[in-house]
Amino acid sequence: MTTTINISLNVPESYEVEELTRQLTEYGERLIARRKLSVKPRRPSRDFLKSFSLPKGAVSEQLIDEHLAEKYGV
Repeated sequence: MTTTINISLNVPESYEVEELTRQLTEYGERLIARRKLSVKPRRPSRDFLKSFSLPKGAVSEQLIDEHLAEKYGV
């Protein structure tokens, strides 16, 4: 969607208004593009963790020991 924005600006006579309009248009497009990139919705990590469950009756120390043994042979 294209929208026209009227901006009051004191432009010296020596400055080309067409060039200024082109520059402002390009700058506005970059601002909009940057905003679109930075506003990506993020899904909460809890959705990822829902699929994990601890074995019944497992104690956290036991799970840590098993992990260390598997990973590092300790």
